[in-house]
Amino acid sequence: MNIKKISLFLLANVVGISLMAEGYQLNTQSARQIGMAHMGTALKLGAESMVFNPAGLSFMRGSADLSFGMTGISSKVVFTQGEYEAKTDNPLGTPIFGYAGFRLSEKFFAGVSISNPAGNSLVWPDNWRGTHFVQDISLQAFSIQPTISFKINDQWSIGAGFMANFGSFELNKGLLPIGALAPYLQSPVFPQAYKDIISSTIGISQLNANLKGNSKITYGFNLGIMFSPNEQWNFGLSYRSKVMMTLEEGETTVAAATPELQSMFAAFANPQSPLFSQTIAGAMSLNGQSFAAELPIPSNLQFGAAYKPNHKWLVSAELQYVGWKAYDQLVIEFENPALTSTQQKNFSNSMIYRVGGEYYASEKFTLRAGFIYDSTPVDKTLYSPETPGANKPSLTAGLTFAPSQKFALDLGLQYLNGQKTHGSMPQASPLSAFEGEYKSTALLPSLGLRFNF
Repeated sequence: MNIKKISLFLLANVVGISLMAEGYQLNTQSARQIGMAHMGTALKLGAESMVFNPAGLSFMRGSADLSFGMTGISSKVVFTQGEYEAKTDNPLGTPIFGYAGFRLSEKFFAGVSISNPAGNSLVWPDNWRGTHFVQDISLQAFSIQPTISFKINDQWSIGAGFMANFGSFELNKGLLPIGALAPYLQSPVFPQAYKDIISSTIGISQLNANLKGNSKITYGFNLGIMFSPNEQWNFGLSYRSKVMMTLEEGETTVAAATPELQSMFAAFANPQSPLFSQTIAGAMSLNGQSFAAELPIPSNLQFGAAYKPNHKWLVSAELQYVGWKAYDQLVIEFENPALTSTQQKNFSNSMIYRVGGEYYASEKFTLRAGFIYDSTPVDKTLYSPETPGANKPSLTAGLTFAPSQKFALDLGLQYLNGQKTHGSMPQASPLSAFEGEYKSTALLPSLGLRFNF
């Protein structure tokens, strides 16, 4: 195995991550709307419309509308390979959202939002079978969006937002499969002292890497239009552009699991040593290397329709077309150009289907429910445990308690039950084929506070 293949294997999925929307996109921007399948393209949500459809900001009540909150993500992925099973032990994810909208005149409205379009983490058991792909990984992405909206008349409105995104990530993984050094134990010329070291560490990840980095600020836009032909019907169309998250000056650290292994690997990496291994030398040479990479947060085109048959009920449906085809490959650039590598990802554009409704039980209580079907963009023939994609149906429920016209408390809950998916990495990967079945589930409780003045 040459040094270029080692670099490709180490960093090919450096920013891939298991999230509760497909790919690595999050849909947790409102506690109120999580209860209603996270829809908002055709709904008049005040300040929260900035992220769903900026045209809806024009229908906010009062002079100022504020909303902020947090969603918890309790998730789990189970991997099975024959009789073998491994379960993730992910920490609680806590994506945030915040909105401030203001009436500038009868026609013009403006505001600013902050949210997490991507985030959360994935932690596999120590020394699991796939540790050479990923041991644990975390990603945080933030988006700040100043927004303007213009109310053309009582039926039509338009809006636009300017997105500034930034974030950070960290990844830990093994560089060799568990037991990869076992063949040395059968060699009659291999030193016994090194055989003893290998024997004592045969069940652990013997050579590991840590990668971390921050992305610079990158930019995109959000456009929307809303049409309300009468008091019963409402239609919305919005587009959120792709944003390239650009990682620069990422740091790579490579270390052996024990001091004894570190000493042995130093001998393996010495070209003058009779034990020289190009594989180990390639891996060790990555220590201290800086790198750069780009990761697309995909575009989203959304169309929604809402119908209010009477003052008690509102129902809505929405289609969301996600431009995952932008993630066709991942290029990792090192300071040393010889290490620059490319891996095919071959994601496909995907659809998210949403239906839901609200019931205005009283002046103080509103109840919500919804259903989501999120189709996976992941190529199952290039399937890796960094991004264990699946078609993911979800059920949602929520309520709002509004003790006054100036304040409301929103609660939302989403239960995600991903379909069991068989995926494989091909034999052509730098080490060996890796395949199995993956099953993902998650519970997402959300809390939000809204103020209107």
